[in-house]
Amino acid sequence: MDREELKKVQLAIHDLVNKEQYDVALPIINEVLEEHPDDDITLNFIGYIHLMSDQPALAYQYFRRALQESPGNKALWTSLGRACHELGMYEDAIKYFLKSAEIDNGYAMAYSNAAASFVQVSEWKNCEDVCKIALEADPTDANAQMNLAHAYLAQGKWKDGWEAWGKSLNTKFRKEYLYKDESRWEGQKDKTVVVYGEQGLGDEIFYASCIPDAIDRSSTVIIDCDPKLEKLFRRSFPKAIVYGTRRAENVPWVDSYDIDHRCAIGGLPEFFRNDSKEFPRQPYLTADKEMSEMWKGLFKSWGKKVVGIATHGGNKRTNERGRELSQDDIQPLLQRDDIILVSLDYKDKQLDGVKYFKPIVQSNDYDDTAALISALDCVVGVNTTALHCAAALGVKTITLVPKHHQWRYAQPSMPFYRHMQLKYQEDKTWKEVIESINI
Repeated sequence: MDREELKKVQLAIHDLVNKEQYDVALPIINEVLEEHPDDDITLNFIGYIHLMSDQPALAYQYFRRALQESPGNKALWTSLGRACHELGMYEDAIKYFLKSAEIDNGYAMAYSNAAASFVQVSEWKNCEDVCKIALEADPTDANAQMNLAHAYLAQGKWKDGWEAWGKSLNTKFRKEYLYKDESRWEGQKDKTVVVYGEQGLGDEIFYASCIPDAIDRSSTVIIDCDPKLEKLFRRSFPKAIVYGTRRAENVPWVDSYDIDHRCAIGGLPEFFRNDSKEFPRQPYLTADKEMSEMWKGLFKSWGKKVVGIATHGGNKRTNERGRELSQDDIQPLLQRDDIILVSLDYKDKQLDGVKYFKPIVQSNDYDDTAALISALDCVVGVNTTALHCAAALGVKTITLVPKHHQWRYAQPSMPFYRHMQLKYQEDKTWKEVIESINI
């Protein structure tokens, strides 16, 4: 295979990769590498396929090998940075992204990717700076807009943050729904607005603090939420119409309403939270009264304070490793004679000395979990859905914030909740942090 034939084959591989036909592309790539084992373009293809197949460690090796052949290739440095990012090697990722930018200082993708890594290590000003450079080079870069929103919001620049957040809608991480031919809501009064859930369960609860504001401004608010939240939201927002259909392919209720506008629930703060004084910080969820009283009766019979504990949260891409408590970490609580710990974990991890009600916290109806939480004296744990729910119910909540954290935990206190205290890990162990909390 001469160089002209190689170029033709690589164009075919490129087409297959763009169509995500990786199984077809890989045998061709292997044949090419048998004859041209040092070809940087082909090594890049196979690295990219591994990266897209959630195999960043293999991708990392192929990209490094390709760079030995082509050290001046900006795209390869960015690819290596992406592999490092997926491996949680954020400092290396930033170094490689910025190396790519050195080669071409107008390469928007390098700055945009660096911003994503700065978010992961909570370096908000650096994130803001590289996002602005990325958007100067490419004003349509939605990922740069999203990361710029994180940077602004972390620094309390609410108006700018929500505006940038709005521009990130309908991207990989923020799905946009369309029900009929309605337009996006821009805060108009006296309209019928569908507010739909996005991202995770905790995000829906977090942003739901703005639903009462939307109800006051609109003629009708229809909430399309996660099915797990339907009963809880229906009780908490009785002036809204609530359906738990946001994960459904067909939404039969749509034909029953004349819908003027739609709004992602994460888009509501843009209209109601542009200044620190606009955060009411009042409880806004209401648990089932009878179920709550049942739990209170049980907990009272134990004769001690009952504390909910959340020992893990997130996934590989949302700092799962930083959001996990071990048996040793929670010893300061287990050693106390005046409290009993009740697990709020939804995964099948079990620690000694903690009481478990798995059917409740793993229920497909979060109303069950909310009722239990509402009866607790306090909730402690890493940031996860249960802690958002607790604070939204008005239960004393102590959130253990890892060194690398999301924008919403970057302020000294949580602006959305009065009942949530933030305890920062910084350079301490979780055990040391837990020893310092006051229950």
